[in-house]
Amino acid sequence: MTAVKHRNRGFAYRSPLQRGTIRGLCLTGALLAYAQGAGAAPDAADPFDFFVSDRYLYDDNLFRVHDGVVPTDPNTPAKSRDDSINRLSAGIAARMDAARQVFALNLRADDVRYQRNDDLDYTGGSGTLLWNWKLGHGWSGRVQGRYDRALASFANYELFVRDIVDVASYGAQLHYDIGSRWGVYAGGNIATAQHSAEIRKVNEFRSETGRGGLEYTTPSGNVFGLGYDFTDATFPAAQRTPGAVAPNYQDTLPALSMSYAFTVKTSLYVRAGYLSRDYDDPILGDFSGDVWNVNLHWEPRAKLYFDVKAWHELKAYADAESDYFVANGGSITPTWEPTETIKIAAAFSKERQAYIGIGPLLPEEISRRKDDVDAAQLSIEYTPRNFVSLELGYNWVSRDSNRDLRAFDDNLAYAQLKFTL
Repeated sequence: MTAVKHRNRGFAYRSPLQRGTIRGLCLTGALLAYAQGAGAAPDAADPFDFFVSDRYLYDDNLFRVHDGVVPTDPNTPAKSRDDSINRLSAGIAARMDAARQVFALNLRADDVRYQRNDDLDYTGGSGTLLWNWKLGHGWSGRVQGRYDRALASFANYELFVRDIVDVASYGAQLHYDIGSRWGVYAGGNIATAQHSAEIRKVNEFRSETGRGGLEYTTPSGNVFGLGYDFTDATFPAAQRTPGAVAPNYQDTLPALSMSYAFTVKTSLYVRAGYLSRDYDDPILGDFSGDVWNVNLHWEPRAKLYFDVKAWHELKAYADAESDYFVANGGSITPTWEPTETIKIAAAFSKERQAYIGIGPLLPEEISRRKDDVDAAQLSIEYTPRNFVSLELGYNWVSRDSNRDLRAFDDNLAYAQLKFTL
């Protein structure tokens, strides 16, 4: 199956390493930092794929602890700072085209086993269901649902317990063309995050987002947009917990966007807006300011392409939605396919994280937390036949912080064998 590398709005593809980069910034965890997604949807000519893979990993700092710290507390299940992990996975990617409708399904199930810290063993996986539809003259839209289940990050909490996070989102968007150039859209989605560990349930999260906007498409196919998003987020478990502060908030975000193709091989996407966040509890500190992200895709030659990104956004880790920070960062992801059977990919990223609150459990005099997160990844994939591939990879993450115990370095290496039918 040949992957679509770019500009496919219906089924955008990211390599496993690119997906790992994104999760490394937003879902950093014992497995989330390098977990693959459910996979790209097959094309219409080959509408069904089934795969089985086995990935073996070695992580030298599984619990993301500061140098010299070893989790030896007898009251915790942590047995070793480093560990070897085996992840056995199976999944399907299916697509069905019916007239002007396209349906796609991706499912993956994981069985994850730890050699030393076997109390962390779990079953997880991910799934995506998508319906791209068109109806009549000018009407189109998308209905989509996503689900992910994996072990929570140890980077955000010094709690060496098994905490499985279930993250889900579902929503829809409607688009109507006004003539050949203009279009309007409206949509919304609901997102949730749930924790299995009782001590982490105060971080359970639910958000409801509505959006609408106007788009203009130039004769050459470039798109300029004006949009408005509104989000209402609540923390149900924190609201029910005596003494806990529920960081419920409302976001408003008017924004401009541009999708511009300079050539067939060079394209740029920009989105910039002004975000206002109001917390129900004033102790948490409101936020207002500009946010933006830029993504440049460049293919200087056949089989060699780069994705360069920069951003200034308000973010949170998926397993710590109550702890938001302003993220300033950038990344570059080169990919080279020297032959039909070999693909080499790398990713380098740097992000400054300035937390917007000091936290309700910390005294006023403690300064706001600031982290610097650097990451690098390298993978080599060899596909001698259409049905089998071998991948080798290495991931490195380093986090400096003005809070000593939040700093850590981590090295992870893996090998994966995958069969696709």
